Amino acid sequence: MYQWTLKSGFVFFAVMISSLTGVIAEESKQAGIVQYGKMHEVIGQQQHQGRVKFAELIQKPHFYAVGALESLAGEATIFDGKTTLTQVKPDGTLSPEKLSPKTQAALLVGSYVKSWSEHPVSRTIQPDEVDSLIEQAARKAGLNVDEPFMFVIQGDFKNVRFHVINGACPLRARMRKEVLPKEKRPYEADLSNVKGKLVGVFAKNSVGNITHPATSVHVHLLYKDEQSGKMRTGHVEQVTLQPGATLLLPE
Repeated sequence: MYQWTLKSGFVFFAVMISSLTGVIAEESKQAGIVQYGKMHEVIGQQQHQGRVKFAELIQKPHFYAVGALESLAGEATIFDGKTTLTQVKPDGTLSPEKLSPKTQAALLVGSYVKSWSEHPVSRTIQPDEVDSLIEQAARKAGLNVDEPFMFVIQGDFKNVRFHVINGACPLRARMRKEVLPKEKRPYEADLSNVKGKLVGVFAKNSVGNITHPATSVHVHLLYKDEQSGKMRTGHVEQVTLQPGATLLLPE
C-alpha cells in the first residue's frame, strides 16, 4: 500500500506545479491574448503538431485570431467566432477547408473582443507605414502598445502580397535561400485591388514569437474569391491601405 509521507507529498506537489506551469506556458493570456505555439518552435523547429481545437476556442463568443493549421497545412483566421480555413491543393490552387470538431491549430494568436473603437484611415498608407499607423492610433486610444493586442482593418486594399502555407514557411525559406520541394510549395499571390478585412495582432519586439522579422504585426487577409464566391484567407506579407478604410482597436 502506498504511504503518504512528507517526501511523497512534496513530489506530488512538484509534479502538479510542473503540469500547471506547462499549461500556462502553452496558453498565454497576457493582456487578454490567447497564444498557442511560438513561431520559432512551430516553423523553425518544425514542432507543428496540433495544439488546440478551433471548436473549443469559438465556444465563447467574439473571438478573433490568426493561425496556421496542424502540420502547417494551411492558414486560419477567426473573425467574431467565424473560422475561415484555406489550404493549398496538390495542383497549387486554393481550397476552402471545412471546420470539423477535430481541426487543430499548430500556431494561433487571438483574443476575445466584445467591442471595438473605430479609427478612419484618411490617406493612402504605404506598406512600410502600416505598423506605425496601428501603433500611433493605439497610443491615442489609450492602449498599452508594449503588450500584444488584436486589430482589424476593413476596406479596400492595394498591392496585397500574401501566401497560404503548405507544410513549410516561404518567408523562412527565402531568408535561408532554400528551395522548397514541390509538395511543400505555398500558394503565393499579388492582388492589385481587393476589398476585405485584415485581421491581425500587433506585438512589438516579438520576432520569432508572434511575428516574422522586420515587423510588429502578424496579419491575415479575409476576402471573397470572385470566381468561387468562397471566403479565403492568407498570411499578408505586404499591403497598401486605401483612404476610407477603418482601423478597429479593442476597447
